[in-house]
Amino acid sequence: MSSKLTFAASAGKHEYMVEDVMYAYLHIIRIRQFEHDGALYIKFTGRRHGDPLVPSIEVEMKRLADGRVIVFHVNAEQGTFWDKD
Repeated sequence: MSSKLTFAASAGKHEYMVEDVMYAYLHIIRIRQFEHDGALYIKFTGRRHGDPLVPSIEVEMKRLADGRVIVFHVNAEQGTFWDKD
C-alpha cells in the first residue's frame, strides 16, 4: 500500500503549503471524517504557526483505498467552514 501525499493545485490556491497542513494536523482543533465512494474524507481545522492574523487553517483531504492521500483544500479558517460539506 502506498502512503503518497498529493497536494492538489486547488490546495495551493491560497498560498498555503504542505508544511502548514502538517503543522495543523499535529495541532488539530476539530475534525470530521466520513466515507464516500470508497474514500475516507477528512475535514479539519488546526493551528497555524507564525501568523497571529491567521491562527488556524481549514483543510479538506481524502485518503483513497490504496493509501494515497490527496489534500484538495487549504485556507484560513472561515466562519462557515463547518456549515458546509
